[in-house]
Amino acid sequence: MRPFEILTFILIAGTLVALFTHKERKVFLYLLFGSIVVVLLQHFLEGHRWQFALAVYLLPAMYIFHRFQKIKINYITKGFLSIWFGIAILLPWLIPVFTLPTPGGPYSVGTETFHWVDSTRHEWFTDELSDDVREIMVQIWYPTSTEADKKPEPYLDFIDLRAKALASAGGIPAFFPGHLNYIFTNSFSNSPLITSDSLFPVIIFSHGITGSRHLHQALYEYLVSRGYIVVALDHSFDANLTIFPNGHIADYRSDITGHPDSVNVRILQMNTRASDISFILNQLEKIQFGYIQSQVVEKINLNKIAVGGHSYGGSTAIVASHLDKRIRACFVLDPWISPVPIETINSGVSVPFLFMGRPTWEGSDYPNNYSKLDVFMKQSDEPRYSLIIKNTKHLDFSDIPLFSPIIHRVLDVGSLDVTVSMPLLNKIVYFFLEKHLMNIPGNNFENAINNKLVIKLND
Repeated sequence: MRPFEILTFILIAGTLVALFTHKERKVFLYLLFGSIVVVLLQHFLEGHRWQFALAVYLLPAMYIFHRFQKIKINYITKGFLSIWFGIAILLPWLIPVFTLPTPGGPYSVGTETFHWVDSTRHEWFTDELSDDVREIMVQIWYPTSTEADKKPEPYLDFIDLRAKALASAGGIPAFFPGHLNYIFTNSFSNSPLITSDSLFPVIIFSHGITGSRHLHQALYEYLVSRGYIVVALDHSFDANLTIFPNGHIADYRSDITGHPDSVNVRILQMNTRASDISFILNQLEKIQFGYIQSQVVEKINLNKIAVGGHSYGGSTAIVASHLDKRIRACFVLDPWISPVPIETINSGVSVPFLFMGRPTWEGSDYPNNYSKLDVFMKQSDEPRYSLIIKNTKHLDFSDIPLFSPIIHRVLDVGSLDVTVSMPLLNKIVYFFLEKHLMNIPGNNFENAINNKLVIKLND
């Protein structure tokens, strides 16, 4: 909870005690007035959210009982107000205004956003429009100096539109995700790149189905603070919602449940996603040579490019690594292997490859996911690593576990505490890139995976 929220609950607790114990109740009135003042400060300084409403409404309720039970507050009222207070304090804790972990590296994080149009590709998701071409939103994170006088970027852009989309996808009321408006990253918009004589390696990251470029920002900031450029995109029509600068949107159109030709649809979809990665590589080359203006112009190391992804983004990263020889390393987070073309599975990849995933896909719609992975791993060149992270599920490989301390009860999140899982995953990815993209000698990667929570399948 935020500071003024915590202070409000402390004052409300004191007010309740005063109401229950003081006959003249002067102390109660003083504390009630103080609570009202702090609530107003909280509203104007931190912003009100619906999870805090019960705490606000508890204040007039206490005053009403004070007026009508002048001599003594009865046990029924005490019980009722105590339960009310318990629920009021529980809601903001269960659905918090969370904070991203501090990146921890020597650099601060800058970011910039681009709307890129690939006029060479027809948009197959909108085949009803014959002249529609492929367009995507792309965000770049890069090392910058400390920006103490700037406000960090919000976790999500266009929060009103995204909240509605998230609510629709989750079958929840539209107001429910509104508190995400108060969540900020550790990144600063359009801050200048740090001064350096060196070029910076690049990581391109692909999200899963119904995901977005925003849902892995803890990983991006961790890598960027240690000297990487990270590029993430919204795969239009695969993402939960893609919002373009002129206000038009690309909604989610990838649900093909019951589609009579789902296999071919997935092939077209995968080709589109892999082509998005190659298109971004083309655009990065243009940035490097000054044809596109960017904070990272002339500072991109085109010989040190890796691609990563989660879920369907993991399979996208695999296919892109197979097809585009500019990619020099690949890491995947609990990837969905089923959409990977059989020719890619049977040939593997020739770049350093890291797989990290949950213990099992049994019970899912794709129980053979790991059997396909086994074939792919055997066909891929060394070095390759297949790591199982104990007590994890599909969404542990994203920012989602930060959203609530009980989110494992409602979504596909494991029992491993996020304060343990997130640093572990970030560290493994970083040291893999250090060893196999940057070719830095040492045992940091081996030490990172030598962890009781890590099962090494290819040992």
